[in-house]
Amino acid sequence: MFTYICKVQHKSCSVFFQHLKFGHALYPGRTLRLKCGENGCSSVFYTYCGFKKHLLRVHGDCVASNSIVPLDNVRSNVCVPDPLPSEVSLVSYSAPLEKRQLLDMCSSIVAQVKASGVSESTMQSLVGSMEEFVNDVHVQAQDTVLKCLSSEVTEQTLNKVKDCFEQLENPFSSLNTETKRQRHFEKKWKIVEPVEHVLGVRYDLRKDRTTGVYSQIPVNDKFVYVPILGTLESMFTNRELSNCFQQVKLHEDGIFKDINDGSYFRNHPLFSQQEHALQIQLYYDDFETANPLGSKKGIHKLGCVYFILRNLPMKLNSVLMNIHLVALFHSEDLKKYGFDPILQPLVHDLKVLETEGIQVPFSDTPLNGSVIQVTGDNLAIHGLFGMVESFSATYCFRFCLTDKTRLQSVFSEDDPDLILRTKELYSEHCNAMAQNPTLVHSFGVKRTCPLNALQFFHSSDNYAVDIMHNLLEGVVQYELKLLFQ
Repeated sequence: MFTYICKVQHKSCSVFFQHLKFGHALYPGRTLRLKCGENGCSSVFYTYCGFKKHLLRVHGDCVASNSIVPLDNVRSNVCVPDPLPSEVSLVSYSAPLEKRQLLDMCSSIVAQVKASGVSESTMQSLVGSMEEFVNDVHVQAQDTVLKCLSSEVTEQTLNKVKDCFEQLENPFSSLNTETKRQRHFEKKWKIVEPVEHVLGVRYDLRKDRTTGVYSQIPVNDKFVYVPILGTLESMFTNRELSNCFQQVKLHEDGIFKDINDGSYFRNHPLFSQQEHALQIQLYYDDFETANPLGSKKGIHKLGCVYFILRNLPMKLNSVLMNIHLVALFHSEDLKKYGFDPILQPLVHDLKVLETEGIQVPFSDTPLNGSVIQVTGDNLAIHGLFGMVESFSATYCFRFCLTDKTRLQSVFSEDDPDLILRTKELYSEHCNAMAQNPTLVHSFGVKRTCPLNALQFFHSSDNYAVDIMHNLLEGVVQYELKLLFQ
């Protein structure tokens, strides 16, 4: 299914593509899809260059009034509202590119290259080469124009033409250093820089290059935190994203499409009262940066916490650019220091979001928000919530207190033998651990969860399950086998 951006009439391909680039801020990417709408043509292209060549070669330079450019799975977080009546009948004219437009286009290209993971030295070399290239083209164009006009116009006119060329600025000159690029990106996109936090100090053996002697030196154990309040404020500077956020979600009785359709949401003290309260969904998991089967297994393993905004449509939340990093840390540090110091900055910002909120462009009053759901695999969620991480333990379930002896006989929440975990039971088990430190765990609870310090979230109300390991890689394949037999 294609999403039609707008219906605009243009008199030439060049103006048409200027409208796409500067009107919708779309630039080529791996998931870009451009479908030709000329005279029933169904050709699909992945670059603006290929699309433009197709229009010129097959359909001529004129874009008809019924030409619509649908884009599917666009990399930008675009959710464009219905076009205004004036946009449908708009006839664009060929206008020269402004300096700001050229700079924005060049900065977007540089940002795409930087996001691909190239080193800063390679980026510096590329921007320098592009700056020299544009200067050479500028000089060549000036010389060619002056030679053509030298025999036909007066010296005064030649001076005016020369002044016009001299006033042109090279857009890459504003991006030719790392500092300039960083300043421009922060001004244009409100980039939120990660903040380093020190967990503690350890001693590592390092070899002195001069003497060749190994000695112990202190090394800081660090993790990085990307301020979630800054990320949220940066998201709402996008006008299309703000429009999508304000769209009203339709609910049908008896049909469950989202967490907003359940009783937990309807009875929530924040989300049920404030229509546009920010619904934060956190996700935590570990991943190996080296070969997970090699000798470096576990040494370079990292833990990541991400978040998405559940107020946005599911189509936008499935795009990687709308899944935002919150914290990044070494898994070995987690074993040493625990979740409390790592999640402390996040919990502090979430408390501010719950009480003070953040300012957004479309609202006169601040918007409050909180965590609505925490997701991850079974091991990650149990570790984050302070539950036992051995699934062969007596009390290995985070939803109830069913032990292994009754595991194969309790299948329903209405079973009289089932005891669901509640806030009161969770607090009771944590208090038992505090009063008797010799206890390894109490009914499967090892420690309290840092997120329980929030006003509108508690781990006992988090009913997200790991469908991949519980069902798709577990019982489903065996059930299907029995079904087919």
